[in-house]
Amino acid sequence: MTHSPKPPLRILNIGLDRYLMDPSLCSESQIRQLLYAKELPAKIVIINYVKNSNVLSKEPVVLGSGEVKVIPCVVPHWSLFPLKAIRIASHILMRRPFDLIQVQEPFLSGMAGLFLSRRFKIPLVAGVFSDEIGNPVWLKENTLNKIANMVGKRVLKQAAIIRTDSQAVTNRLKSIGFNKVVFIPFLITNAALLSSSTGNILRVREDLLDGSIGPLLLGVFRLEKEKNIPMLLEAFSRVTENLPGARLVIAGDGSLRHELEYKVSKLVPGKVKWLGRIPNEKIPAIYQAADLVLLASNVESSARVLTESLLAGTPVLTTDTAGAREVIEDGKSGRVVPVGDVEAFALALNEMCQDMNVLKDMGRYGQRHMMSIVTKESVMEKLRHLFNYAVGGQK
Repeated sequence: MTHSPKPPLRILNIGLDRYLMDPSLCSESQIRQLLYAKELPAKIVIINYVKNSNVLSKEPVVLGSGEVKVIPCVVPHWSLFPLKAIRIASHILMRRPFDLIQVQEPFLSGMAGLFLSRRFKIPLVAGVFSDEIGNPVWLKENTLNKIANMVGKRVLKQAAIIRTDSQAVTNRLKSIGFNKVVFIPFLITNAALLSSSTGNILRVREDLLDGSIGPLLLGVFRLEKEKNIPMLLEAFSRVTENLPGARLVIAGDGSLRHELEYKVSKLVPGKVKWLGRIPNEKIPAIYQAADLVLLASNVESSARVLTESLLAGTPVLTTDTAGAREVIEDGKSGRVVPVGDVEAFALALNEMCQDMNVLKDMGRYGQRHMMSIVTKESVMEKLRHLFNYAVGGQK
């Protein structure tokens, strides 16, 4: 007797990932969602925040053979996103059934997801991919964060299950009363590409060093406040006297681009190269060409850059945000220093760059360790269990 295959899950996502609207249809975010759809299996509709000034197209983006559909939710200001997302989602949910609603974070998309979950009686899966809820450092920044914290807690309280990408964040949420929390490592879709040797590393390195002898330092992050890039630049400026050939390359873009460029022009002119956003297929060679990757964030859950860097065989110097020590073994695959401590960051940076052989050993160790634990099969199996739980084990 043969059993017919179970129908794919129908998942309605609400999120804020701008790379889902990439016209190339091959951004890392798009590849990941398509992989989710094929492996679960699932039909996924994503209502995605797009600011008016950043809109490239108001037409939906269809991935694969229609397994994933991304619908832009275009608004002039982020505060209008929840209401418009609710309107768009309501029209969709009135036309066809969905098994669950998933939100990328418990704040903006969380508010929309909570309303829709209650109205249409659909289980809510809440993602927490940053270390903000209940984090005293984040709460002290401003009043808006305190309000967001209250909103986020209410969303999480009503969720059928909470998904995190960091054991540290999972532990924090459980310590403040949330029990239905599941840690699932972030899926690195290009893990094989990152760990495979590319033939043009030397040429990429020469281009990035631009005539300098090195070491070549790399930052891969959004140019936003929580990344604390001014501290990173200050620490870098302090070590350039001992490391006159050092060059810092920054891959990424964001709202602070012009402000940071001005700071560099005054602090370390001619020693920082801005690459902007790098296509997914080009980033492995840049990781592999670097001697050391830097991350100075104030708040992270499990920063993907840490895993990507180690997969590429490059060690990391990072601040001690949630999840950092789950990836970086201090003294073995990199260094972990206190958040916001420019003295400690600069000291560690100077020490690490004194011996390139030590950096190479750290990179090799980190790569071996990371390749042993990052597998697509493990992540997808955990996701299937999570979604099955959310819909009551009926799928």
